[in-house]
Amino acid sequence: MMTDYSNLSDADLVQMINADDHHAFTAIYYRYWKRLYVLAYDRLRSRQMAEDVVQDVLTGLWQRRGQTVIRSLPAYLATANRYAVFTQLSKMIPVTTVEALPEAVQAVADDTAQLHFLQQSMQEQLQQLPEKCRLVFDYSRNMGMSNKEIATELRISEKAVEKHITKALQRLRVQFRNYFHILSALF
Repeated sequence: MMTDYSNLSDADLVQMINADDHHAFTAIYYRYWKRLYVLAYDRLRSRQMAEDVVQDVLTGLWQRRGQTVIRSLPAYLATANRYAVFTQLSKMIPVTTVEALPEAVQAVADDTAQLHFLQQSMQEQLQQLPEKCRLVFDYSRNMGMSNKEIATELRISEKAVEKHITKALQRLRVQFRNYFHILSALF
């Protein structure tokens, strides 16, 4: 008896691709390629680049099967899509050595380096949060989901979502209170 993959849940399909089921991967591909394409095209405004992003995201899903824990396939794919878009955008930025830039632009480059350091430090701090807290914060800040959407996705109350976000923000405030001078200089 043939399995109708189109009626299976995302969780079932993920479990099946972890077991190297090509048909499950094909079902995920057809279920999500258009959404991923629209998201990528909205940012890139290039049909070819958006198609490349979708290809990279879905190829990565297959290549990392069994290595990554996927709790929510739509959230996982949206995040992978966002990073692939950033990668495409970074390919469009011309590379110039800092020494060749005028002094004013070098100051901006220094500010960018400081900002990069702060972003990297912030990611390290977020990685130290409890998993649920980190996930809520990621959904809220990186994916732009509302508290209600997060509560529904994670099957927790909106009050719990608010507490997790507050906890994450408090930790960041404490850890970065000494960096306020850098932030104020950048902005």
